[in-house]
Amino acid sequence: MSVELSILKLFCESREIESTHFGYIKVVSNMEREIKLLFNLINSYYKDYEVNSISKDDLISYYEIKYPKAKERNMHLELIKSAFALEVSSDLVKISLDQLLEKHTATTIVNKLIPVMEGEKYEVLETIRSDIDSFIDLLHNPPDSLVVPEPCRLTTQELIEQEIMDDGIPWHIRSVTNIVNGIRRKTLGLIYAFVDSGKTSFAFGACSAFAQHLVGDQNICYAGNEEDAPRMRLRFIQALLNKTRSQIACDGDEADRMAIDRGLNRVNIFDSITTGEQIQYIIKEYQPTILFIDQATDVEIDTRRKREGVDYLKALFKWYRRLANKHDCAIVGVSQGVGLAENTQWLKLSDIYGSRVAIQGALDYAIGIGRKIDDPVSEDLRFINIPKNKLHDGEGGKFVVNFQRQICKWEEV
Repeated sequence: MSVELSILKLFCESREIESTHFGYIKVVSNMEREIKLLFNLINSYYKDYEVNSISKDDLISYYEIKYPKAKERNMHLELIKSAFALEVSSDLVKISLDQLLEKHTATTIVNKLIPVMEGEKYEVLETIRSDIDSFIDLLHNPPDSLVVPEPCRLTTQELIEQEIMDDGIPWHIRSVTNIVNGIRRKTLGLIYAFVDSGKTSFAFGACSAFAQHLVGDQNICYAGNEEDAPRMRLRFIQALLNKTRSQIACDGDEADRMAIDRGLNRVNIFDSITTGEQIQYIIKEYQPTILFIDQATDVEIDTRRKREGVDYLKALFKWYRRLANKHDCAIVGVSQGVGLAENTQWLKLSDIYGSRVAIQGALDYAIGIGRKIDDPVSEDLRFINIPKNKLHDGEGGKFVVNFQRQICKWEEV
């Protein structure tokens, strides 16, 4: 318990240290109740009084006011006295907090594994990775409660260069670029269509265009949860080369060389991505410039809180928005349309599967892909509608394209 008491003493010695690091204490869920009470007591003291530090006597007096009849009074007072008896250095606060997080993460893991060791529970080991990932994440990224809001101070010229002059990376279809501009970091978009209308092919077409403009260590990650990765990689190669499967099969080595020249190795394709933890791992490990999530509505986050329907999708897409901002990347979701979207030309926002009004509020843009299946003449036509657009001029738009599915090629009519 010495590391907790050391931090307790440091928090009393400096309001600045406490306000900067209290968020770490809040995320430790298995801390002893007596210690957590004292940390909360210090936090309340700083809220009630405009002081830069707290003496031992003042903290004890405040405790007596807050908990005059506490059964654990002697224990709490002894902990306070023990903390103030320690010699601590403010230079070591981050090291102490790292030790605290590691200690309590290890405790969480051990508590999970004890029933396994005793033969009472199974299928637990696979959940340990998320605990380790959360610990590593906290070492490098402070909890959201510690992120201090700062107003934008960019000059008008800087805003012009960033928001107007920066065209981003162009899409594979000129009209999409004209409407929403090129893709840029810290944006969230959605591609949606009814089943078998070409939404994944559209996404791979966009990937093929983006990949050819990346430089340095920039890369694209494609996180799928429907098709397996080898099949998706082959479809992406078709999009890069605009070749059929048979044409690629004629000379695989030549197809490989051509695809690599056009950016194949800049795109990392994953399958079976179904949880928020997996998404976070991909972002931290590969630091993508652009991240595609297919199907974006099927990813599970915060499994401890069971939410469904509109409430869940609203939380999910707000989470995507925070990820895009926090990790400085563009996120493009891919999603199905509702049943009414079948045999429909111009898809609306309400045609996003399960959305109601939950998803579109978090989006910068939405691209709907419509299709008429009862008209043989229109078999290869796709009707692109962009009903939501907060980028560029803020206007939506509609246009028709010819989709050659055999070679994954999209051409405006």
